[in-house]
Amino acid sequence: MSVGTSDPVRTQDPPERRRTLADRTAAVLVGRRRLVMLAWLVIVLAAAPLAVTLNGALSGSGWNAQGSESEKVRAELRRDFAALGAEAAIVVVHVPSQGERDAAVAAVIGQVDGSASVKEVTDPREQPPQAGLVSEDGRTALVPVHLQAGDEAELPEAAGKVSDAVDEAKLPDGASADVTGEWPVWADFNESNEKAMLKAELLSGLPMMVLLVVVFGSIVAAGMPMMLAMVGIAGAYGALHLLTMATPLSVWSMNFSMMIGMALGIDYSLFIVTRYRAERAKGHDAESALATTLATSGKAIVLSGLALAMALGALFLLPVMVFRSMALGMILAVVVVVAAALTLLPAVLAALGERVLRGRAKGTGRSEARWSRWSDGVVRRPTVGLIAGLLLLGGLTAPVVGVDLGMPGARVVDAGYSSRDGYETLTDAFGPGAGAATYVTTPQADAEQVVTTAKNHKGVKDAQVAAEAADSGRTVVRITPTTAIDDDRTSDLVADLRDDLDKDAPQALVGGPAAQNHDMTEALAASAPGIIALVLLMSLLMMLIVFRSVVIALVSVVMNLLTVGAAFGIASIIFQHGVGASLIGIDSQGFINAWAPVFFFAILFGLSMDYQLFLLASIREKYELTGDTRTAVRDGIAATGRPITNAAVIMVIVFVAFGVTGPIPPTELGITLAIAVILDATIVRMLIVPASLALFGKTNWWMPRWLDKALPAFTFRH
Repeated sequence: MSVGTSDPVRTQDPPERRRTLADRTAAVLVGRRRLVMLAWLVIVLAAAPLAVTLNGALSGSGWNAQGSESEKVRAELRRDFAALGAEAAIVVVHVPSQGERDAAVAAVIGQVDGSASVKEVTDPREQPPQAGLVSEDGRTALVPVHLQAGDEAELPEAAGKVSDAVDEAKLPDGASADVTGEWPVWADFNESNEKAMLKAELLSGLPMMVLLVVVFGSIVAAGMPMMLAMVGIAGAYGALHLLTMATPLSVWSMNFSMMIGMALGIDYSLFIVTRYRAERAKGHDAESALATTLATSGKAIVLSGLALAMALGALFLLPVMVFRSMALGMILAVVVVVAAALTLLPAVLAALGERVLRGRAKGTGRSEARWSRWSDGVVRRPTVGLIAGLLLLGGLTAPVVGVDLGMPGARVVDAGYSSRDGYETLTDAFGPGAGAATYVTTPQADAEQVVTTAKNHKGVKDAQVAAEAADSGRTVVRITPTTAIDDDRTSDLVADLRDDLDKDAPQALVGGPAAQNHDMTEALAASAPGIIALVLLMSLLMMLIVFRSVVIALVSVVMNLLTVGAAFGIASIIFQHGVGASLIGIDSQGFINAWAPVFFFAILFGLSMDYQLFLLASIREKYELTGDTRTAVRDGIAATGRPITNAAVIMVIVFVAFGVTGPIPPTELGITLAIAVILDATIVRMLIVPASLALFGKTNWWMPRWLDKALPAFTFRH
């Protein structure tokens, strides 16, 4: 009878069992282990120099929706109105008294002008008052610095050089000069990003190593997960660097690639090493133990990696380079870690021989007994367990209803960095809208109408023609709002302006930083339904193929949705409402980043499949041997309880370390991922899974015969 029908499949291996792919792979990995390790050593050595220099090859740009109106405006401003300096770095000079202003400005210009990274400097002393470069109290002046760069990817680096030059300026006592603007923000973000990753490695490294030694009772065995994580990160970084030669990639890809690579490297190696040691403890030799390990834990790792890669692949539907870069970085990390887990790790285990088997194993039996007793208790009262689990997850999901979404501005960088401090000084002196200028490109004949239309809006502080007409016959109107760039009202103003200008000046285009944020939010909202539907469909199909069960596939997808919702609900309490935000060293923005729902959904859903696959794979394996659902649940949870718990603890350490050391966006992701792992490894695994399996009984394994025949065969038997 085929696997997946309502009746169980019970098999006993014949004396002369046919050699499987796992058998043949194990034989190669054991027999040619030195060659396998040498091949991986060559890969890592080749990737190392590329990995070390990756940060300099990545771009701080890419935060714009491709094909959007704001992107068209940016291209037009660069082509026809470069002198306007819409993307200039702004040196904000602040002095204690008005009389010292000119000396401070002169010192800044003298230090900056003539630099290789500077195309032109605008002197506020030579500009008329209506240029708006001097504050009303006369104590703050703006020095626009037009950046010199070969392409957009070099703009953050050029802005960083300007900041370094300004730091060397000899200012009057009490005066300050900070560089802010779009590209200085990304220059500072890149720097803080690099520091944060180093801190995360240091913060997570020692606790992880200590825990791994405790888990395995052996330094040799504990080193396996760390080795796999480092190989995964090096390989992913090297591949990313190579890809930057063909296409620009965002600096954000580094954080997420390292985070996922480290977490999955340790996670997967725990399952491989644990299963291998268990098989060796039964008296099997290295080759036989590896064959069984690859046929069970190895298959689960392939499925877990595939599930995460598919979920992340759906993010390529987003028309934003930053998100595609982040997804690509994580997919590369997944691919390298899975490949190394199935080839390098078994080869190293075989090479180490008996040394990897040393350590404490006596706690395993007690752990399995505890998990067995727990699951027995849940399956005896499945309705209570299921209702309790669903109520917990449902209650934690409730805050999602009140989520406010927004796009960050300069506050994405911590206080103390030049771009953040300059932004605060700028908005204090010129008003909150000074950092959110909107640029409207329009035919010269319509320019005054655009100004009139803009001034009729309540949220507009000023509007004026800002450039001479270009050869195209078009000019630029600069509009200064009364609200900050990360304020919802600024985004609403962009939408309202476009609606009115469609009638008053149909050929006018609205762009600028606030419009870029608005367009990206709209692009995210438009792409979200398709991405979510694709992830759900792919996950459902995978579960059907793997577990040959309509019920398990549907329940798994629903459980993962609840886990994602609950994790996001808790995240909204922390990051939107600020509850506990000070404990992780951040200031609440008052909203969740607009890209979080769809981006986090894909990552969280993929990761939620991780433990679900390992647990259900173990249960399915036991069911195929016994044909009894309750026994399979008890034995499956008992067998995976300890390794899943250990893996979850280490994964939480990794995510929290990245969460508490980085800027707000990586912090949001790191903390949210940690919450999701905790929920998945506790409420879902301890309550909902055993309770739902017990309630459905044999129905769990029901599969229509036509569908069973249509899907490719899959089994966890060895």
